[in-house]
Amino acid sequence: MIVRPSALACAIALVVGGGRAALGQDAAPTPEPVKGADVELLRTVRSVGDRIATIVGRQAKADLVAVRADEGVRAAAAKARAETLCPSTVAAARGRAWKDLGLGGIDEPADLALSLALDLPGMTLDAVGTRLLVDPNRLTPGSGRGDPNEDAEASLLLATGVAPDEPVAGHYAAHLLTDDASPPRTTDALVARAALSEGTANVASLILLFGGVGLEAEVVGGKLRPEDALGGRLVASAQHPGGPAVGAFIDFIYLDGFAQAAALAKSGEFRRLLAERKTRRTTRDVMHLDRPPAPAASLPQPVLPPALPWTVADQDTLGEEGIVVLVSLLTGKDNLGLMAGDGWAGDALWRFEAPDGSDGLTIWSTRWISADEAKDFEYALERSLMGRFPGEEVHDAGPGVRILARPDRQYRIDTKDIDVTLTVAAPAIDAVLRGEAQKKKGPPARSSAPKK
Repeated sequence: MIVRPSALACAIALVVGGGRAALGQDAAPTPEPVKGADVELLRTVRSVGDRIATIVGRQAKADLVAVRADEGVRAAAAKARAETLCPSTVAAARGRAWKDLGLGGIDEPADLALSLALDLPGMTLDAVGTRLLVDPNRLTPGSGRGDPNEDAEASLLLATGVAPDEPVAGHYAAHLLTDDASPPRTTDALVARAALSEGTANVASLILLFGGVGLEAEVVGGKLRPEDALGGRLVASAQHPGGPAVGAFIDFIYLDGFAQAAALAKSGEFRRLLAERKTRRTTRDVMHLDRPPAPAASLPQPVLPPALPWTVADQDTLGEEGIVVLVSLLTGKDNLGLMAGDGWAGDALWRFEAPDGSDGLTIWSTRWISADEAKDFEYALERSLMGRFPGEEVHDAGPGVRILARPDRQYRIDTKDIDVTLTVAAPAIDAVLRGEAQKKKGPPARSSAPKK
């Protein structure tokens, strides 16, 4: 399609700038509910799916199905999909570990999973991730076919040949064509996969939107970005559930994920991008495209003393991005967060809990590529604790041990060469872990209480 410069400028202005308000979610009037199959919707989504398949180099799905669904139905589907990403029993224990670290409240892991399941406003996949559920206001038959002088959506369609909601449908079509089925089990793996998954979907969506006006190079070059297009329809809703930690993870997934996916697509088109997604399974590997992917270090499970017959309620991994988020939020210094995370070789976040659920403790084991990086992390961890608890100090408690003591929790940092471990527990429990209870109290009296 040949587009005059004025039309090209109009397309860019509509998509990136002046069309934001007119292209908002509530721009179109609410149509009458559709009963039964919506043939026009099916045709539109399958047409979009065919074009996305060509862009990503995959065979189109002949069974790509879209149905109308109100907000309640879409929310229920997203909740069911979030349960597969992070089951509620796991999310609860993980949330208690996150709270011990200062990474938000106990609901944050569940909120992160729900944010990823909701994905973009106005559409989502069903509970099993095979059908597209579309709001009655989206992809309507008359969308973009009004008077271009009065209707911003019509102007966009005239300039680019793409209706405003088609890139959103294309985003989901790209997910169905390129995503793995099995969900990761740790935060680091979940965020890493989501970053390149959402990045791939948005690179494909923006190529669909701008391909007709010859701007593919600007998309893969990162000059045209999803947060600037279509009033933000291609990024997760600003009303995502969760606090600042979830917001930081979502920004990384949609914004940094797009930048990294675009860079991979630019250097080798989608073939290389899809190949790299199979090997870049940690946020470290997503953040550092100039470094070859490497397996994370495997850290052994801590062994508790017999006096604490507690079980593992959850084992998580935060990864480099999790460390960046934690340190940045607690200290208010983004540069310190980036410095703290660089050099990550592996980590394991263990949540141990009593059989009756009455108490628990958190142990975060980390490994670094050198002793210098371990020291950098130790410093950042201390700064994070002091930022979290202003006026309190971290003090020496033996060779390689630093402690911040509070009435309800003791925060102990153990550094040994390239390993740094943070233990968060009630003071009496930490004393048992360190073997101090027996030193101070001597042999325990005969009772039914656990041996100290």
